[in-house]
Amino acid sequence: MATRAPRRRLAGGRGCLLVVALLLVVAVVPSVACRVITAPWSFGIGGREALTRTWVGPMQARQGAQYGLYLDLDYRDPVRLRGRSRRTWKRDNLQGRATICTRTGERFDYSVSGRADRAGTLEALRLEYGDPKLSQLNLRLSGPWSGSALTVTTTTNPFLPDGRFDPQRTRSSADPDDAFGPIALGPQDRTAFDALCQVLRQSG
Repeated sequence: MATRAPRRRLAGGRGCLLVVALLLVVAVVPSVACRVITAPWSFGIGGREALTRTWVGPMQARQGAQYGLYLDLDYRDPVRLRGRSRRTWKRDNLQGRATICTRTGERFDYSVSGRADRAGTLEALRLEYGDPKLSQLNLRLSGPWSGSALTVTTTTNPFLPDGRFDPQRTRSSADPDDAFGPIALGPQDRTAFDALCQVLRQSG
């Protein structure tokens, strides 16, 4: 009898491990399946680059000022929220961070949240600056993703025509249009962004 006890304990241990494994499968598989169906752009599927990576490119305002944009995107699970009357879904499926550099040498860091549809088109990507008092620095981007390129637009420009940001700036309908043109971003890293910012600063 003494020699059989360890075998029983071993068998019991394997059973516990099997139960834990099954519980993990039950918890994880539906989430992964939902992600594959609703956000295939979050994986590198079919030889395409994923949308969830780092993107870099120049920003050109209509009056001539140039900037650099660094965008680091990651997938975010949509969350079910309990409301007073019914359950709702927080539909954001993207999160990350971003940085904008100016030709005057300034850098502005953002937290990023938003949503892309199943095709990877950005429906609303919010770049929010950390200081609520400077919320005029915030940007909202949208636009299509093709796998190797991401092209976004925004309807606002928080900077002055010379590239500076002035928190005391007043705007009126008489101000000339200085909106950004389409922003073409490529799959590049932070080193490429730093090099772009250096070029912009030297040209300023």
